[in-house]
Amino acid sequence: MELSILVYVLLIIAVARMLGEVVSRMNEPPILGELLGGILLGPFVLGAVVPWLDGMYTEKFITDLADLGIMFFMLYVGMEFSSQTMFAHMRRGVALAAVGVGVPLTLGLVVGRAAFGLEGTTLLFVSLAVSVTALPVTIRILKDMGVLRTKTGSVIVSASLITDLGLLFAMGVILGDGDGYSGYGEVALVAVGFVVFFAATFLVGRYLVPRVYSLLARMQTGEAAFAVAVIIAICFAVLAEQMGLPSFIGAFVAGMLLRETGKGLRTWARVEGILSGVTLGFLAPIFFVLIGFSVDFGEVWGSIWLLVALTVVALFAKTVGSYIPMRLSGSGRNESFAIGSMMMGKGAMELVFAQLAFESGMIGRDLFSVLVVMAFISTMLAPIGFRYFYNKAVMNGEISGDEGPSRAPDEPLLGI
Repeated sequence: MELSILVYVLLIIAVARMLGEVVSRMNEPPILGELLGGILLGPFVLGAVVPWLDGMYTEKFITDLADLGIMFFMLYVGMEFSSQTMFAHMRRGVALAAVGVGVPLTLGLVVGRAAFGLEGTTLLFVSLAVSVTALPVTIRILKDMGVLRTKTGSVIVSASLITDLGLLFAMGVILGDGDGYSGYGEVALVAVGFVVFFAATFLVGRYLVPRVYSLLARMQTGEAAFAVAVIIAICFAVLAEQMGLPSFIGAFVAGMLLRETGKGLRTWARVEGILSGVTLGFLAPIFFVLIGFSVDFGEVWGSIWLLVALTVVALFAKTVGSYIPMRLSGSGRNESFAIGSMMMGKGAMELVFAQLAFESGMIGRDLFSVLVVMAFISTMLAPIGFRYFYNKAVMNGEISGDEGPSRAPDEPLLGI
């Protein structure tokens, strides 16, 4: 391996983790720092004045690491999936997910078609992009704030899980094998493949995965269990591709199954620790930095009104669409706004699909750059709005004191 490649990887990891740490100290999710690192290191900023970096943007080894990062990241996200949490708040979660997606999706379709002339799969993709909620980013923010296991946090996670599962299906239909689908017969074929895939994975998860892990229960190290988790994820990724679905869907489902069957292992904490380190500390930052490489602010400026319109839809429509069902279900005004604020955050999932759509030619660099900047803005504002309204909800008695982390009676929640 050439020395320059190692230097490129070192530079990417160092900048990503440094900026991730900086934004974390500002109570923002680390993914923002990684995206910012990619923008700064990219060909349209630092690369424009440092010719030596040109090789970094075309190096296949780094691209392969980023592709591996997608799989590991989706495996990690799947392991954050808790079916118990989803079913415990299913009724409110379904209502929140349905209205919270329906309002921005409809408005996105209207604005994209009427104001900017978007059409076909591009219009549908953009409308879905402004409707999603970033599950892993949401979980990370709620966990860092100490409210993940509260009723409010559980409702948010439940709705995010349902939303992202629906998104996985929709994007599987849109993206297909990377070339997209235009006929109803082909769409139906992808839908059938999706159903067959999940049926097959249910059987495998019910009968095979527990047997594998019963053998691992006798082992002394978490490294062996981690290796098997990766093997299962790769097998599921291959199976997903054979069914005409994106491979990362297989990794996501593998993570869900592994979580349900592996929790009883004494080595499971070690498995989670290794996966978190490899994914969040190494592979995922490379993927998000490479997304930042593709952001061209010249293209963004040329599409500034599209950026403004999509950002307004992503923030306003998502918040209102989430606020309405929460109020109708009996939640207080501030708690409803807190949930709506958190649901408007984009990031991880949207960026994964945006990258795949860009690579498949479904969207151009201008639209891709707009979506990345929109995701950056929404992800930055989501925790700020949530902290503000959640604190007001606690102080106004909308949420009982045992909903939040331990604190002094006169101390505001979440350190504000």
